[in-house]
Amino acid sequence: MRQLYLVVLFICLQGNLARAQSTFLDVTSPAGLLPISGCDAVAVADFNQDGYDDFYINFSSSKNLLYKNMGDGTFSEIGESAGVAVSTLSAAAVWGDINNDGWPDLYVARTGSPDQLFLNNRDETFTNISLQAGINQMGHPFSVNMADMNKDGFLDIYVANFLSENVLYRNNGNNTFSNVTFLARPLDSGKSMGSIFFDYDQDGDLDLYLVHDSNEPNFLYQNDGTGIFTEIGQAAGVNTQSLGMGVDAGDVNNDGWPDLYITNLYENVLLLNNGDGTFSDISESAGVDDYGMGWGCSFLDFDNDGWQDIYAVNDYAFSAYPNLLYRNLGDGTFEKTDSAGVISNLHDSYGTACLDFNLDGKPDIVVANRSNGESLQLFQNNASSGSWIGLKLLGTTSNRGAIGARVRILDAAGVVHYRECTAGHGWKSQNSGTLIFGLGASDSIQMITVFWPSGLEQAIDPVSLNKYYTIVEGSAPVPGLLAGSTTAVEQLSEPQALRFGVYPNPANAGDRLVFYVDVPVLLPVRLRAFDTRGKLLGETWRTPVQTGKNAFEMAVSELVPSGFSGMLHISGMQGHTSSMVKVLIR
Repeated sequence: MRQLYLVVLFICLQGNLARAQSTFLDVTSPAGLLPISGCDAVAVADFNQDGYDDFYINFSSSKNLLYKNMGDGTFSEIGESAGVAVSTLSAAAVWGDINNDGWPDLYVARTGSPDQLFLNNRDETFTNISLQAGINQMGHPFSVNMADMNKDGFLDIYVANFLSENVLYRNNGNNTFSNVTFLARPLDSGKSMGSIFFDYDQDGDLDLYLVHDSNEPNFLYQNDGTGIFTEIGQAAGVNTQSLGMGVDAGDVNNDGWPDLYITNLYENVLLLNNGDGTFSDISESAGVDDYGMGWGCSFLDFDNDGWQDIYAVNDYAFSAYPNLLYRNLGDGTFEKTDSAGVISNLHDSYGTACLDFNLDGKPDIVVANRSNGESLQLFQNNASSGSWIGLKLLGTTSNRGAIGARVRILDAAGVVHYRECTAGHGWKSQNSGTLIFGLGASDSIQMITVFWPSGLEQAIDPVSLNKYYTIVEGSAPVPGLLAGSTTAVEQLSEPQALRFGVYPNPANAGDRLVFYVDVPVLLPVRLRAFDTRGKLLGETWRTPVQTGKNAFEMAVSELVPSGFSGMLHISGMQGHTSSMVKVLIR
């Protein structure tokens, strides 16, 4: 009897020990991160295109830092030599490839001083181009995002200010920007906090969600597809009023629609996307209504079980609640997990972001802590993991970083896994642009579908699991994370001539047109028809069968509405190179 008791006791103790083991390991010191207090935000990107994610850290009272990932589990701080050690009241930062050369550039928002835009020189240095780029925003920024708001293939910049007008900069495509805030109408001069661009209604353009402090209602700006926004927060059911701080978007119930999580002083908020243009507040029933002083937050599938979890950080000094990792149970509810682990630290935590710094297929976490004696922390993910697949997307007609792309994966069991590429989330921070999909017990997938910002819908045949792939827009996936110096990417970076003609010309409305296209690379060709006033009448895609000369045949009605007559301007575009021909339709 005593032996049986000891066996039972041993089993129970083993179970308790297993549950007590930390899912994450604090590798801050061995990774070489400096113990500097006062960090506020973290922005992740592979700035030198070596296949490993790096990160930029904002400080409120000292120079910003740029940590280069050495690929061996350690980081080297190179902010000064890179030319991005901004030291004047830096507030937030975001990475994005503004000129589509394949290398992420850096926007740094500052408090009380003009913001700064740094162009990536492709040699681990940057050039401050703020003045010539037309960047003169000066306010009290609490978040900054990049997104292609008008689908022209270039990333625009949005800055959310506290008690001054928010600013939207349109990218002119030549390394300059125009302030189009009043034209585009995402107007707000309230107590703006976190913001995120995402396609809430899945109509192919990026909408904007803006969080407010002081019980001001949150806003949802719906994009009309041309970069003009209308505020519809109340109609959509997302105009929650609280002391809101950060926000992220993710699909918590695997229905293929992006949901919203908002941090707050008192209860955090989880808004479920109903797929009909409205959201429902499920915070309480889901069990994620944390009562701390919430700031940063991220969706991630930390255990790759196929369900997106939530990590939320708190200012412990203001309100004594730890940081929280919520595990998604797959039934509409979450449980707090690893409560005794390092991930549930008791610091004044603000910004947080996710990346796979060691490329093991499991998302790791960076946390920015603000108080004296606290600094940046890097948590390595040691969770028992399900199957996974990692995707890096490279746009050709779309912006090079594929910001705004949507990806759906259908696994072997028919479950949908959905992600969007964003630049700016949570609290002043930015997750990695490489997407990791946890797939649980699946040993295969049925299909990957990429919805590119350009409008191209690309279906990709099944690939092997537990690997990273690079997908170039319109091309088959390539195993691994392509670096910026590879031939494949360099080929996309250099403009090349695209020559094409149309026969017959003039043409009758009932004719079939033949497009003769001479292409330098095997990438899809986008054909768009405009009237003489510049109005888009129609567009279509064709994929060449060979480099050099190709012929595409189509009816006039595939490009223009029935009954059209007059002069057409038809553009052909491949990557970021285009040509134009005129065709008279009689």
